[in-house]
Amino acid sequence: MRIVSNLGWLFVVIDLIGATMLVLSRKGGDAATRGLGQGLGTALAALGLVAALLLWVSRTPGRPLLVILGCVLAAAPAALAATVTLSKQGLGLIYPSMRDRGGPMIPSPQYAFPDAAGREAALALVMTDYAKLDTLLRATPAPDLTAHDERGVSLLGIAARTAIADGGVVRELEGLRLLLAAGARPRPDDVGPDESLIELVTRARSEHALTALEMLLDAGLSPNGQMHDGRLVLFNLMLSPQAARVLLAHGVDRTTRDTRGGAEDWSPVTYQADLRRWATALVLLEGGVPRDHGTPAGSVLARVMQNGKSQITDDDRADPAFQSFMAAVRR
Repeated sequence: MRIVSNLGWLFVVIDLIGATMLVLSRKGGDAATRGLGQGLGTALAALGLVAALLLWVSRTPGRPLLVILGCVLAAAPAALAATVTLSKQGLGLIYPSMRDRGGPMIPSPQYAFPDAAGREAALALVMTDYAKLDTLLRATPAPDLTAHDERGVSLLGIAARTAIADGGVVRELEGLRLLLAAGARPRPDDVGPDESLIELVTRARSEHALTALEMLLDAGLSPNGQMHDGRLVLFNLMLSPQAARVLLAHGVDRTTRDTRGGAEDWSPVTYQADLRRWATALVLLEGGVPRDHGTPAGSVLARVMQNGKSQITDDDRADPAFQSFMAAVRR
C-alpha cells in the first residue's frame, strides 16, 4: 500500500500543478467556450484536494480502500488529459486552433509533370540548383513551360513562390529570371486552382518579392488580373502597400468596385480601411483610387469608418499610417 499511496501523492501534485496552469492561463476559445480552461482548472484543484484528503486519512492503519480510492481519484485527471490530448477534438473545445489536429495530411508534391524534363526542372527549382535549370532549359527537348504538375502548378508558379518566400534572398529570383528568359509567360493559373498568380505575388513585402512582381508584370502579367473570388487584386486581403505602389505604377484600374453583394459602392480604399490596413489604404488613396463610389463621394467610407469605430484600437490611433490616412480623408 505504501507504493500505491506514494503514487497517489505524486498524482495529487501533478493535479494541483495542472490546475494552477489552467486557472492562470489566458482565456482562450470562442464565445461559447471562453473560460472553460479556468473552470476545468478549478474542478481539477477540487478533485486533487479530495484525493489528498483521502490519502491523508488513509494513513491510519487498516484503511486500504481509502488508499486505492484516493490514488484512483488523483490519477483520473491524468488519464483523462492523456485521452483528450490524443483525441481530435479534445483540446479544441478550449483552443479552436487545435480542432483540425489529426486531419488528413497534405501529400508531398511529386512534381508529376507530363514530360521528364519538366520534372527535372521542377526539382532543380526546389533545390535552387539554377545551373542545372539553365542547362535543362537550353537542352533538347526543353521542358514544356506551359505544363502543370499534379497540383496544377507550373514551373513558373514554383519559381514565383520561391522568389517571394519570406526570408528568401535575391538569388531566389534567378529561377524566375531563367524561365522568363526561356519564353515562359505568366498566366493566372500558374500557382494552382486555389489562388491566382497575381494574388500570390501582391501579398509579399520583401524587396526581392517586389522585384518578382515587377518582373512578372513586365513579362505580361496583367495588373488587372482577377483573384480567385473574381475581384481585382486591389481587393486582396493581404495586399501590401509596397505591392499597391507597384500596381499603381503599372496602370491598375483605379475605378474598380467591390463585386460582393451589398458592397458594390466600396472601392479598394473602403475595403482596406474596413480591414484596418491603414498603410495600404493610404497608398491607394494617395495614388488616385477613390475613397468609395457612393453619392455623395466619401459617404460610404464615412459610414464604414463610423460602423467600425468601436474596433479602432489605441494601437491604431498611434499608427502613423492611420493618422496620415485620416488626415488625407479629411482633406
